[in-house]
Amino acid sequence: MSIKAEGNINMPAFEMHGTARIIGTFALQHLMAAALFSRQAWAIERQNLGMPFGAFFEDIRSYVSGAIMSSAAALEANINELFIAHGGPLRSTLSDFDAQFWESKGIEQKSILAKYQEAMKILGKKELTENSPFYEDADCLIGLRNSLVHFKPLWDPERKRQVDLVGKLKNKFALNSFCDEGADFISMKCMSHGCAAWAVLVSIAFVNEFSMVSGLPDSFCQFQHKLHVK
Repeated sequence: MSIKAEGNINMPAFEMHGTARIIGTFALQHLMAAALFSRQAWAIERQNLGMPFGAFFEDIRSYVSGAIMSSAAALEANINELFIAHGGPLRSTLSDFDAQFWESKGIEQKSILAKYQEAMKILGKKELTENSPFYEDADCLIGLRNSLVHFKPLWDPERKRQVDLVGKLKNKFALNSFCDEGADFISMKCMSHGCAAWAVLVSIAFVNEFSMVSGLPDSFCQFQHKLHVK
């Protein structure tokens, strides 16, 4: 059967107008980078198993320090994204978001964990327990990141904060096996796959715990297949 159309059909032009809001996020990207760096550190350690300390250590240190910094960045980006999300419960609760979040004494100026605590207060929830394993590990991760970013030589006289951090970090992960016993803890012994993997897992665990107690979305839970550490 065939259908034949005859004549010209003139239809009016149809136009559609609207506004779309593109939300840029980077927390997951930070954590995927950290997981990638962890896997690279693992591979180099495996390749050089049983070898004496050598030039390959610089590659390990590059990947491990990158994993630490990216894992901490994921924590900060995550809470910023939750605050900034249009229509989200945090932004919607603030009466003047621009002033309360962005201005000089606003939420944006607070430390990473203080932002998470502020979110709990805004939501009318009990603040996170600071002596919980999740909170303490996140605090140690951020401290380690800060220690590397604002690195002070061994002979710097004001090292109490770093000394305290060393005490907290001991026994949390396997240290670099290629360094000798006298090596600096932060800049040498912590440069291990064990530390890189720990950093990634700390971020995942903290965000998961925060999500459960706050009711806010967990940005990482559905991407576990992209966040394996070795």
